[in-house]
Amino acid sequence: MLVCHPRSKTVKPLKPYCQCWNKKVPVLWVDRGACGCGEDDNVIEWGWDLPDSSRASRVVVSEDRKQVTFHPFFSTGTAAVKGVVPMKLNYHYYWEVKILSETYGTDIMVGLATDRINTEDSQFRFTSLLGSDGESYGFSYTGAVRHDDVSSRDSSGFCRGSIVGVRLDMWHGTLEFFVNRKPLPLYLYHVLVSVPGGMFYNLRRHKELYPMVCSTAAQSSMRLIYADSWRASLLVDAAKILTASVKNFKKNLPPGLRYTCRTRFWLTLPSEVCEDDEPESIESLDVGSYLTTNVRLATGMKRRHWQLR
Repeated sequence: MLVCHPRSKTVKPLKPYCQCWNKKVPVLWVDRGACGCGEDDNVIEWGWDLPDSSRASRVVVSEDRKQVTFHPFFSTGTAAVKGVVPMKLNYHYYWEVKILSETYGTDIMVGLATDRINTEDSQFRFTSLLGSDGESYGFSYTGAVRHDDVSSRDSSGFCRGSIVGVRLDMWHGTLEFFVNRKPLPLYLYHVLVSVPGGMFYNLRRHKELYPMVCSTAAQSSMRLIYADSWRASLLVDAAKILTASVKNFKKNLPPGLRYTCRTRFWLTLPSEVCEDDEPESIESLDVGSYLTTNVRLATGMKRRHWQLR
């Protein structure tokens, strides 16, 4: 059964990642993607699956398999596309998409699903596909986080110009969503599952998961800008603890670990940011101080993000 929760009065307004999207100028779907902000690291381990002939009129994937456009002419239902590489047990994964078009309509979603998800029945229905069953997890532009047909709506969601991140830990079996490299509040996940520290849990019951995006909106488009993975190891746990506890970690960590934290920034992204310490804008964000920021649990107590487990 779908359970809808009203948005919190403290939900902040939607903002793009950078200033490139402030002008409300119509752009043809074939010309989108000029903004390169937040795309400094050219790490793309996988791409989107090319649609077969039956889906060619609903999904268009670029030659480099990074950009996907849904319903390039008009919409008749829900179109979806998944990544070509499955995400397996005992690895950490992080990937990001940049939203290139206005968000509207029934739903535009970013998430994960198993290979058992049914996309055929939604081809001619306008629906929130990801999270509609136990085989998928989805984050909507409306702010809803969905799984197994249960939904929470206490986030501001995302808009044109936003960067939506997905961090999947297939060692501990957890899943988190990020907007403009800031985590969603932990209480969102508490609505869906009751587990200390929030987040989706027990994803290890899935042998494999695929990255997936879907949309009902005509000429909606997004681009894969980052896709990385790292095998679960002591190095990952050490990076999380040290970057959360060592002041100015860029200079004080050992060279090898410092390089890892710099090139794979997502390993040490916090699970939740304390609102009092949140920067005013993306441009003013100092990565070093941001990663060592204290986080607030649902109880109101402050702890480092590595202490949540």
